[in-house]
Amino acid sequence: MFLLPSLLFLQAVAPVQAPPGTASEVVPPARIEMTTPFPVHLGSVGPREIREASYGIRSTHDRPFRFRLLDLSLGLSLDEAQLAESLKPGEIRTVRIKVDPTGMEGFIKGGVRLGTDDATQPTYILRYDMTVRPEVAVDAERKSLGEVAPHESPELRFRFTREGGDPLKLVLASEIPPHLDAELIHEGQSANLRITLRPSRLKPGTMVGLDIIKVATNGPRQPLFTLYFDWRLAVPVIATPSRLVFSDAKTTLLGLELTARDGRPFRILKAEIQGKGFELLDRPEVESARHVIRVRRLSRATEAMLLVACSNQEGPLKVPLRFLDPKARPPKGSLPVLPPEEHGHRH
Repeated sequence: MFLLPSLLFLQAVAPVQAPPGTASEVVPPARIEMTTPFPVHLGSVGPREIREASYGIRSTHDRPFRFRLLDLSLGLSLDEAQLAESLKPGEIRTVRIKVDPTGMEGFIKGGVRLGTDDATQPTYILRYDMTVRPEVAVDAERKSLGEVAPHESPELRFRFTREGGDPLKLVLASEIPPHLDAELIHEGQSANLRITLRPSRLKPGTMVGLDIIKVATNGPRQPLFTLYFDWRLAVPVIATPSRLVFSDAKTTLLGLELTARDGRPFRILKAEIQGKGFELLDRPEVESARHVIRVRRLSRATEAMLLVACSNQEGPLKVPLRFLDPKARPPKGSLPVLPPEEHGHRH
């Protein structure tokens, strides 16, 4: 049996029109009625789950006629003994078809084409549809940790399951960044990828992140998954921008705005620059919910760190200072990488 053209299954159970040029192009009336819902919707089906589609057929003909099998869609099987006896006038018969989804995935439409031994009868198509679940699946491809305090180490899990086949096996297929811990926990036909964020390992000035992890599986049709999860660091004092980048030689002065997340006034206890080539112009002493600090670039030194101790935050706020010299040539075969910046530059 061969696969029917997909367009056939868009038709209803209706007579097939006679070819043009024949004695009559009039389609004869159908001589059957469906006594079950049509088409048959099998719903969600597992990748190895054998299902059955049943069709109730009632004859409206005035004399007996017999069906014969013409075509079957891929994955279908029909016991032709069901068609051996003629369908008598008014008789109701149930035709059952087995559906094997092996090798299929996603939304599938198909059917069976039946002919008759009556030249005046049309060809009938019994249609069905289903959604075949993937053999290996994950509960979500993207998750969020939301806001994370610097002292927290939040954890989330991606849960994988496999329907049928060998026990599920997962392998990390991408490098894990230093601020993450990743662990695979296997449980037969399921497995968990446990991800833990370690804010203490983040580079200074990193406030938001979208991490991407690739996971390989032993599923033949789902060999690789790409997972995403995002997070945002919630600190008492928000630095805007989170780092000061001098991107051209003419820019020698940039400003940093510090605001309290809760909107309450706070005091800057200490501010200093570790490294050479930059000068701190402001050391606000009054209590306020908003402070502005200016930093001047003095030389072509490329990196330094601004440390700001605030009354409402444990530990100093670290703001990287960088000068990207446009005249400096990158190493051969590489390109300069501009650090990510959420808020842009401020002068």
